[in-house]
Amino acid sequence: MPRLAPLYLGLLLALPASAQMLQDRGPPQHRVVQRNTFALRYNPLGLLYDGRFAYRYRLYESQSVALRDNFVGVGLAPTMSPAFLKVGPYVEFNPLSVLGVWAAFQRAQYYGTFDLLQGFPSATSDFGDRAIKANSARRLPVSGWELTLGLNFQARVGPLVVRDMARLVNGHYGLRDGDRIYYDQFYDVGAPNRGWTLVNDADVLWQGLDGRLLAGARYTFTNPFYDASHFEPGEPQQADNAMHRVGPFLGYTFSSVDGARFNTPTAFLLVQWWVKHRFRTGADTPQALPLIGAGFQFTGDFLPLD
Repeated sequence: MPRLAPLYLGLLLALPASAQMLQDRGPPQHRVVQRNTFALRYNPLGLLYDGRFAYRYRLYESQSVALRDNFVGVGLAPTMSPAFLKVGPYVEFNPLSVLGVWAAFQRAQYYGTFDLLQGFPSATSDFGDRAIKANSARRLPVSGWELTLGLNFQARVGPLVVRDMARLVNGHYGLRDGDRIYYDQFYDVGAPNRGWTLVNDADVLWQGLDGRLLAGARYTFTNPFYDASHFEPGEPQQADNAMHRVGPFLGYTFSSVDGARFNTPTAFLLVQWWVKHRFRTGADTPQALPLIGAGFQFTGDFLPLD
């Protein structure tokens, strides 16, 4: 069975810990792995490095492709851009090859550059690109933390690959008095401070060229969950900041050698049109202008497999 390449896209995608499946065998009892992603995005603009460094312990041995890539792991999750640094521990649990759950707890620091971080008084506030640029005086260095809970599913039938990657994100930042939400550049959303945001990426892809090529489509859904604390006193507690976008995805893995420290070098491209967005379907930018993302990723093993 060809290897399912871990083509996660930094800013563009979910950034969960990839299973990093081996091609012809299950994982060893002890494994130390890395994954490094570099991505550039337009509409909105962003530049990102995302890393994962983890120790994994195999739970049980199995010859079944559906079961063999199982483990529990702990590691370090650094994420950085010119505007922020996030770093902290994460844990992951794959009871079987097709299903994984994970959590990351990151300490975050925004530098006060590139008009970020900006807080806003209400979920109904204008946090579009123009407002962020016009209100650059509101930017300030801010520290806080983020908790992310993830669930990954992936399956392959013949050349068809289906994946779903869901995250719940809770950010807790020291905003100015009166600010109740903040613009999260990572997910391009007006995120509720001390509240949850759901982000889900669903892929339907064709895998070819001995597993090197993935081509297909991605649908992304983002929804922040607001409560009374995210609205100004006396205003109607209604805000629709949910987002939908869809478009083609293309990735190519140049080589794959089980156990290599520098492994699965992969280039990727994602183009998605905004189906729903308060500011990217005509208010700030025309709906015809898509999100465009491109980048490079590699994985690797630090310990011999045997």
